[in-house]
Amino acid sequence: MKIKLHHFAYTIRPNTLELVLELLKKLGCTLAYREKSARWCMVKQKPISLTIQIIETKDRPISIKQKVNTHIAFLSNTPKKDIEEIKRWAGNKNIKFRHGGWSDKELWFDLPGLFTNFVIEIMHTSIVA
Repeated sequence: MKIKLHHFAYTIRPNTLELVLELLKKLGCTLAYREKSARWCMVKQKPISLTIQIIETKDRPISIKQKVNTHIAFLSNTPKKDIEEIKRWAGNKNIKFRHGGWSDKELWFDLPGLFTNFVIEIMHTSIVA
């Protein structure tokens, strides 16, 4: 059997797709696919050959305890600075922001008004070195 991984799918709150796309663009992602006014899309970050599907649903958000175990992880040389920049961006958009971490090099943030079943993790590049 020859199977190739294609994408992961995560859900967001209704009518938040454009805000999530704006955030993901700040994190270096680009739109890979979206049909006209569809309320879902695919994003990617080159050179990685993997896409993330973002889907608006009416699902109830899961608890933060569950959310932190389901995350989209990014690598950065400055995770604390990046988290602060996202916090400012969220504040300017009146979006509730919360954050935490597993260590000083593995940080996460949640935008509970947008994300239903995941958080975004920003890890220091030394974690994978």
